[in-house]
Amino acid sequence: MGPGDLNLACEELLAASSDSLDTIPTFEPALVGAPARQYVSFAAPALDCCDQLTVNVSQVLDAPLAPGGLSAGRKIGAKINHVYLNVTISRCYPNPDAKGNPPTVVELAAASEQLNADGWALWNHLYNLWTAGLLFTVCDEVFWDFLRPIGPSGGCAGWVLGIHISLDGYNETFST
Repeated sequence: MGPGDLNLACEELLAASSDSLDTIPTFEPALVGAPARQYVSFAAPALDCCDQLTVNVSQVLDAPLAPGGLSAGRKIGAKINHVYLNVTISRCYPNPDAKGNPPTVVELAAASEQLNADGWALWNHLYNLWTAGLLFTVCDEVFWDFLRPIGPSGGCAGWVLGIHISLDGYNETFST
């Protein structure tokens, strides 16, 4: 346990998210799985490259235990770290052509089919991994916060999945 724990949690979620997206062609052979571009991002990723999968920390908060975080008025602090993680999947989304003509309904429907499968696979498969004891085994608590669409912008669209976990901090010994 140490300073690398936060990034390890992100890497674990990234691998599980990739696996989740790779289940899509099993159910829907006309659709694709996880994109090749995948990484742990510091803060929300730039959507300057379509078809990418990222995980980032959006915030870390203390869960309240008692007023002031102290136990029975003594100087013994108790702490539960809540780490908020975001999974972002983005795909290319049809744009108007060079003449300004809008994308066809067929193109928009195909893009929407893939994107909806992406979001639903993340929401369900990650939960199924967690309930099977295959994801976040070092966490006491996992909360499924939201699944929000990212509307089309600059030729990309996608989803952000928010999960927060309790993640133990690490201890240090100080000499006096």
